[in-house]
Amino acid sequence: MSEKRALLLVGSPKVQGSTSEALGSYLLGRLGALGFATASLHVGRLLRTPDGAQSLRREVACSTLVVISTPLYVDSLPAPLTAALEILAPGMAGADGAGRERPGLLAIVNSGFPEAHQNDTALAICRLFARQAGFRWLGGLPLGGGEVVGGRPLEKAGGVARLLRQALNLAAESIAAGAEVPAEAVRLMARPLVPRWLYILIGEMGWRRLARRNGVRRMLRARPYEEADISE
Repeated sequence: MSEKRALLLVGSPKVQGSTSEALGSYLLGRLGALGFATASLHVGRLLRTPDGAQSLRREVACSTLVVISTPLYVDSLPAPLTAALEILAPGMAGADGAGRERPGLLAIVNSGFPEAHQNDTALAICRLFARQAGFRWLGGLPLGGGEVVGGRPLEKAGGVARLLRQALNLAAESIAAGAEVPAEAVRLMARPLVPRWLYILIGEMGWRRLARRNGVRRMLRARPYEEADISE
């Protein structure tokens, strides 16, 4: 396969406007500017179609690079993305033996936790999948505090996304040159977008706003499952 083709697999269950899509789409745009043909799939939506599994295998089979961009779900990957990886796992093994270079795999994992290291387990899952399924592991980019992006295109997210754009630019340039994701890109992606105290404060305000909107503001400190004190 002479043409370089990058395929983005969006792991977020959100139909649109996810931070995962924003991150992956920006990287795809940079790769497109560097000579890659590009395509994007929302795996949850795709796998609900009758021929979703076959379409997924077909798209991956004609790609030289697969980019996973996903949120963190309970220290792991969302169920639809896990299902997609299980579908793909048998298909790439032995690609070198078939006379075809193994496709590269890059993963971007974002979470609502302010610390980027919370994504380490999910990235390790992606790395292990790459090794067992016959992909070339190109690296993983962890983002903490992804809610700051809020699903906005990175080009329109202003200064708060400056480090993210720098990290993804570096990753795209390195991959286009045939190398792995550089350590500097990982470092930039992992840096906090806002101070930790400010992120927690904003999150607390958002939580209270949602509670007020849903009429449960006075129930935030409720403990319905707390055991009753029977010592008296």
